[in-house]
Amino acid sequence: MGLHIRLAVLAAAFFCLFAIPLQSAQGGETAPAAAQPAVPTIAVSDLQALIKQKAFFYLLDVRQPEEFAAGHIAGAVLMPLGTLPDHYLQIPKGVNLVVYCRSGHRSAQAVSFLRDHGYDKAVSLAGGFTAWSAAQ
Repeated sequence: MGLHIRLAVLAAAFFCLFAIPLQSAQGGETAPAAAQPAVPTIAVSDLQALIKQKAFFYLLDVRQPEEFAAGHIAGAVLMPLGTLPDHYLQIPKGVNLVVYCRSGHRSAQAVSFLRDHGYDKAVSLAGGFTAWSAAQ
């Protein structure tokens, strides 16, 4: 096999390896692959401090309606992850944006999507609503 062909096969194999998202066992959430850059996060304690300081930020919950109804952070706006591509333009740009889900996987996907669409101040709540609830 010629060098060009071997390089093309190697490049194709590399692309396939990193282009396929890993599926978790929970509800089809996509786990972050090692090649994907980590999204910026905010710790629960830092979010609590922002709330205490009455700082302005947009709080986005990307869980499902039934999860939101069972409990959510006061002031959060519900926009399930699956609806984000159709409704993200409703989110103001240029403001601090904290996104959360149950554990942090869906919010990481949402933050990645939002940052790709110009929401440079979007961060994911580390540990999600589970961590938030545990800290209350």
